[in-house]
Amino acid sequence: MKDFFKQHKLVITAVVMVIAIVALDLLTKVLAQNYLDGTIKIIGNWMTLHFITNGGASFSFLDGAVGSNIVFFVVTLIGLPLMVAVLYFNRKNSLFGNCGLVFMIGGTIGNAIDRAFLGDGFFNGRVRDFISVKGFAIFNVADIFLVCGVIMFIFALLFLEKDALFAKKDKKDE
Repeated sequence: MKDFFKQHKLVITAVVMVIAIVALDLLTKVLAQNYLDGTIKIIGNWMTLHFITNGGASFSFLDGAVGSNIVFFVVTLIGLPLMVAVLYFNRKNSLFGNCGLVFMIGGTIGNAIDRAFLGDGFFNGRVRDFISVKGFAIFNVADIFLVCGVIMFIFALLFLEKDALFAKKDKKDE
């Protein structure tokens, strides 16, 4: 049994992290939906808590567009297994990049749950958002993990992986 955990440490850790991210996202969405009445100022008028639902992507892009639910379903259907595959085959590379992939997977699942279960038709639910930054966007915990994960993964690809674009070269490699 000890060998099983040792051999599958990354997979087990990734699954636990994804579950934790999804649970945190869903918990905060339920709390926001049930208890946010009006606007709560966090940092003056710059950052507030204000509950809305969003049928689109970032910045409400495609909100209400015909067929957008199909687009989001296809992107999720292709994106999630692709991210899982990249994580699996990338597992011997940087921990930072792998963590970024786990964040992306957790964030994607969190928002996909809203789209899948909070609508009245096929994958047409609206995502629950509640963190508002004036002049920028209104988002949720899943969005935070998703964006941070993308940034972490790209940074790892550029600088941290063995074959990173801007990796330090050993003198013997030149």
